[in-house]
Amino acid sequence: MESSRKTLSYGVGALAVLVASLGCAAVVYGLPLLAFNLLNLPAWILGPVGAYTLAYAVIAGKDATYYLVWGSITFAIALISALYTLLNPFVIVGVLAVIIAIIGILAYQRSKK
Repeated sequence: MESSRKTLSYGVGALAVLVASLGCAAVVYGLPLLAFNLLNLPAWILGPVGAYTLAYAVIAGKDATYYLVWGSITFAIALISALYTLLNPFVIVGVLAVIIAIIGILAYQRSKK
């Protein structure tokens, strides 16, 4: 007996992660656990979605370069939003540029084979 297993599409998983993240943010800000800061809101939205995108790129393997680049970009924006008071945003942008260059080199090398 063969089991037909449905794979989760990127959009469905990303939407579930986004809703769960916004729900957590509502609970954290609804209870006075953290003071609301509008500049931290992108971290709540893009952080989990970026992490999900990176995980999807590694697990699904379809269009891995595309999902790795966009996952890195969204996760870097989330880090900038969360850590702008502690870390210079240019450091994160610089690390992001290096990561994207490495992803590009790896993708180029893989396409040559």
